[in-house]
Amino acid sequence: MSSLIVTRRNAALGVLGAGTAVALAACSSSNSNSNSSGGSSSSSKSEPTMDYEDEVKFDSFDTSAGEYVPATRTEPAKNVPVPKLPENANEKSVEAFYTHIGYYAACIQYLLATGDDTPLRNGSFGETEIQKFTKSSIMEQLIPIIKSGERWYGNPKVIYILGTSQPEITVDSYKWPVQMKMDLGEFVASPNGYIYLPTNDRVTTENADIRGTYADNKWDIVSTVWSNVVMLH
Repeated sequence: MSSLIVTRRNAALGVLGAGTAVALAACSSSNSNSNSSGGSSSSSKSEPTMDYEDEVKFDSFDTSAGEYVPATRTEPAKNVPVPKLPENANEKSVEAFYTHIGYYAACIQYLLATGDDTPLRNGSFGETEIQKFTKSSIMEQLIPIIKSGERWYGNPKVIYILGTSQPEITVDSYKWPVQMKMDLGEFVASPNGYIYLPTNDRVTTENADIRGTYADNKWDIVSTVWSNVVMLH
């Protein structure tokens, strides 16, 4: 086991860095939210009022690669389902905003499982926000070794929980408070072995506001974190 490329200490650092990065991934100043409306306002889709105060659900994935095989202590996951935005994602509606939040959580989970940031780049986040995640000091080191198969986690899970039944809406700007929870799984592994990750080394939560601005028939999504990382024990 001594040949394992990660120690329990730097595995924990990886968890902390990744958890922080989840919050920073689309972190933006309030100025970018207030000035990003750009084009003309579009009419919202008429829709029934629903209670969304719960874990965000997302079920739009490309599974054409084949049957999904979860990670084990000896092999990384295979054919991980790829998040994809559904056809209604560009509508101006609460449902579409909700979809983008779910898509973002799914993209972070996919990135941690595969090291592939393509779905994240296909979403509604600008390059600046993406780089705040992918270019953070920990993630910049972690993503390439996940992608190469030098390290993998025990089936990471990213969950976003909405704090209110409906977002706050001001013309073309939508805001939803969310708790972002990430669990990297019970182990971290390499071709040389694995170590177990206790809960306090693998689970992080962040509280944030996720904001969506609708302009030119598309969404721009950013998040602003308003709490520090909490390591769950």
